[in-house]
Amino acid sequence: MKNKIYILLILLIAISFNSIQAQSRKQKSLFKLAQQEYSQLRFAYAIPVIKQLLLTQPKDTNALILLAKSYQNVNQMDSAVKYYDLAYLSGVQYNSDMAESHAMLGHYDKAVQIYKKLIDSNKTKLADARFFGFNNSKKLVGDSLDFKIYNTKLNTSYNEFNGVLYQNGLMYETNQFDSITAKKKFFLWHWFNFKKSKFTPEFAWDGAGFTKLYFYPNRDSLRVDTLISGQWVEKKPLYNYTSYSVNSPNDTRKIIKTYDVKSKANNITMGQVFNGFKSDKMNLGAVSFTADGKRAYYTRNQKKSFNIYQLEIWEAILKEGKWVNAHKMFFNNPRFSYFHPAITPDGKRLYYVTDDNSGEGGTDIYYVERNEDGSWKNTVNLGQDINTAGNELFPTFYEGNLFLSSNGHPGLGGLDIYRLIKGTNGEPVLKNMGYPINSSKDDFAFSIQGTKGFFSTNRSGSDDILSFDYKQSFVKIIGKLLLDNTIQVDKKVYLYQKNEQGKSILKDSVNIDMNGQYEFKTRPNQAYDIVAFDDAGNRFEQSSVSEGYQKQNNEYIKDVALINMPLSEEVKKAKLIKAEAIRKGELAVQSKKFIRAVDSLKSLNLDYVELHHPFDQAYIIEQDLPEYYKLIEIVKRLKNKKIVIVSAADCNGAFAYNEDLAMRRAQRIYKTLSKLSDNEVVIQQVGERELLKDCSDAKKDIAAQVVNRYSYVFIMNKN
Repeated sequence: MKNKIYILLILLIAISFNSIQAQSRKQKSLFKLAQQEYSQLRFAYAIPVIKQLLLTQPKDTNALILLAKSYQNVNQMDSAVKYYDLAYLSGVQYNSDMAESHAMLGHYDKAVQIYKKLIDSNKTKLADARFFGFNNSKKLVGDSLDFKIYNTKLNTSYNEFNGVLYQNGLMYETNQFDSITAKKKFFLWHWFNFKKSKFTPEFAWDGAGFTKLYFYPNRDSLRVDTLISGQWVEKKPLYNYTSYSVNSPNDTRKIIKTYDVKSKANNITMGQVFNGFKSDKMNLGAVSFTADGKRAYYTRNQKKSFNIYQLEIWEAILKEGKWVNAHKMFFNNPRFSYFHPAITPDGKRLYYVTDDNSGEGGTDIYYVERNEDGSWKNTVNLGQDINTAGNELFPTFYEGNLFLSSNGHPGLGGLDIYRLIKGTNGEPVLKNMGYPINSSKDDFAFSIQGTKGFFSTNRSGSDDILSFDYKQSFVKIIGKLLLDNTIQVDKKVYLYQKNEQGKSILKDSVNIDMNGQYEFKTRPNQAYDIVAFDDAGNRFEQSSVSEGYQKQNNEYIKDVALINMPLSEEVKKAKLIKAEAIRKGELAVQSKKFIRAVDSLKSLNLDYVELHHPFDQAYIIEQDLPEYYKLIEIVKRLKNKKIVIVSAADCNGAFAYNEDLAMRRAQRIYKTLSKLSDNEVVIQQVGERELLKDCSDAKKDIAAQVVNRYSYVFIMNKN
């Protein structure tokens, strides 16, 4: 009896062991299959395989990360975040993909937290830029008044994107199917005969169709109010995963027999298929035309190499209504992909994107220029100011500007659209287009003509083409400034804003009116500083933001807090001197309120010399030299006096420059007078802040403004 029990126990152990081994082999087989699907970019079909694996191994970190990445690649961020978070809880360290997926859902605090850890551990090149962008997202999220956004009738639950202005219409890409596929049991017959059938191959990246070019002839009639949201449909798990052939001869963009092909939900297609360029049954798109419409540059799949059909850029010429002489560009390389061409209107420079590993990382933007004889020069990388370790994509060139999309610069999440501008020193700088052009999702492929244009976005689920109107808007800043609770009529107030490099730039200046008020016109949702100077030249500054505005009579108004500048010690001292003089009867009581240093000093002392300077110079004009020489002789004989030099500049030129110019004028006089005797010589420069004559834009006559280019020299008793 015991022998039978032992034999039965051994059999059970053997069966259990064999079952465990079989289960382990199945798990390894599933993961290997998932890796194969993922590595060959069939993300939609990697997902059900990984999910099957996780049924028995719910904490398999490799599978969790692979599943999260697959969802991220097919733009299903809710699911991507779910599995990234599960992976983190199972012991996986934070990475930039986790931060980016949270940001694309608008979880900026979480994205900042993750990037902060990555910065501390120095684990990603993107961390600093992305951390800065997400940490300052409010600056970009603030509602922009410049753009009014419209949906277009091109959009379906499939992907429509990359609208290109062509003739009076819009060329665009879409992956919606043209026809319903054949039944699976007839697959092989259709595969070898698909040119004669209604079968449409499937792009296995996201389980939809290959992209094709469509053309809509009248872009002005595209706007609609409704939007069809894209809806992700999970691919069904297969009953027998061994039906996937590990050694499948199918490439990354060819359908295999187990794929769950679906046609478009309806037969409504607003545009017409553009058949101007020859191609196979794979992707065709990303086109760009010269301004005369005679040359086109477009993207199509290469021949198969390294088990992948890479992308390449072709050129074609329009002759007698047909696109002829189609040929691939010289820089294409079978080891890499080349796509998203953007030709300048004159046809002399071609921008494009490649994943060539000689770049900054991810995908980079390059350009190539055409010689006078029609040949092309060597390719040039746009450089590290533009290209990052992330992806730079979809360059477009409109209205003399280069636009591009990137997920490597500070932004709102996913791809953001940027415009290339010149920095203060002429260096290239990318300016984020801000909300509502950009969102937390992918935004790309910007086009504009005049005040109207298009861009692509997946903020509603699938890729859609949106239209916009552009009109630069302003907010009227209204405030009040007092000096020691007293209105200072005609006192100058200055508006400063920081540029892209953080440098404070003078934007405008106005005078206080009779009510102590000032007004500025500034851009909405921007930070700025209001600056004023007291009579002694001390700077007073208040920071604010042009948000929280109210619309009144078609204007946007922002009221700011009252600025009440305290009296400086210098001004207090001058007032005490004046009061003492009045008490002693040395000076009659005057009701006049002085708003300039020279007026105040004149009231205390009539012994002064008025000198003037040429435009943009520190020396004294020839007409005033006799008075200056007399002053020098007087100072030589003086003892125990205080000499005050007050120098100014007119309002031509930058404010900061005029401040420096006024100081140089005062210092030139100081160097001479301070050496003549033991008298105390002091400088008070007032720049353009205390003008004696109006210097508005209409009255900036250089000759007439000599009165504002003054240097007063006062001779006073020491106290």
